Amino acid sequence: MKIKNFLPVCAAILLIAACTSKQDAVFSVNGTKISKATYQGTVDNLAAQYVRVNPNFLQNQQNQELIKKLALEQLITNEVLYQEAKKQNVKADEKAVKQNIEKIKNFFAFDKDGKPTQDKVIIEKNFQDKLQKDGITYKELENNIRKELMAQALLNKINAEQKAELQEEDLQNFYNNMKVVLSGDKTKIAALPQETLAVVLPFAQEIKKLTAERAQVSAVFLATPANMPKKDIEKKQALAKDIVKDLKANKIGFVQAIAQYSDDKNALNTKGEQLVLRGALPDSLDKKIFNAKLGEILGPLTEKDGIYILRVNEKRAETKPAYNEVRAEIAKYLAALQIKQKTANYVKDLVNKAEIKPEGEAAKKVQEQNKEQAK
Repeated sequence: MKIKNFLPVCAAILLIAACTSKQDAVFSVNGTKISKATYQGTVDNLAAQYVRVNPNFLQNQQNQELIKKLALEQLITNEVLYQEAKKQNVKADEKAVKQNIEKIKNFFAFDKDGKPTQDKVIIEKNFQDKLQKDGITYKELENNIRKELMAQALLNKINAEQKAELQEEDLQNFYNNMKVVLSGDKTKIAALPQETLAVVLPFAQEIKKLTAERAQVSAVFLATPANMPKKDIEKKQALAKDIVKDLKANKIGFVQAIAQYSDDKNALNTKGEQLVLRGALPDSLDKKIFNAKLGEILGPLTEKDGIYILRVNEKRAETKPAYNEVRAEIAKYLAALQIKQKTANYVKDLVNKAEIKPEGEAAKKVQEQNKEQAK
């Protein structure tokens, strides 16, 4: 970025943004000023995303500061991309602009008591009240969404224009590293460079799902949570013994047993069967399943979370994919990563060339810091 001491500038922007008026500009990107309202709206949106994943995320002061920093970076990047999109005459889909606004309005579909409502008048009032509270007009919101869509359209255009440059040696090296990961040899895996492992691991995990030793099992599960009274656990243990007895005597089938007794009925969606990969379950269950004979009923098996009654219906040995069997998928995967990196470098270059300036009180703060450093 065309700016000296960027970190102190960011610190000043973040500090002043907390106490300026909503309509005051806190920084500019190539001359375009970004208001406090726009900045705060971005902070709020990012915070909401993180809180949905972790409700306690914002209780940590460092996380609050992280959100502010990410919001600043996002606004700078989006503005730079929007400006470049304008230069290249990249347009936003106006229908998508309207659709995004309607999606936002859906968050305000509640009445004064907080109950869901479909009343368009109430929804519109809630929406307009929120805009007024945030110090932003409908037109500004529409423009912000349009700018984001233009930025994304530019990214899509750049992404489509990029071409991967892969050599056969790249594919073969990736395959060899993938075999190391699939081997499960912790020493060899640890010897791989972290950068290499980060690229290979996601692909290897997907291949493992397709090639790992596996079994199709039917399972009746009786939950025994830690807070369950002892007498209730004993009742479930007795029930489990009766279920096994009836299954072995063919008085009841597994599908019926799952429907009637199991606390996990997900297997009913697949005719009472579940796919189990070697190593995915606790070691004790894993060994029993993969050492069992086909059709053998196992149980009752007591684990920490409950009691299992299992039947192994099918088993398949692990397969080791040959290079020619996965070469095309490796090439597709590496090409996508390479194009993604090229696009990221393109964006980084745009941001680095941009002139980022603090505005208003933030600018004064930076000037004061520079004077102090000059003494």
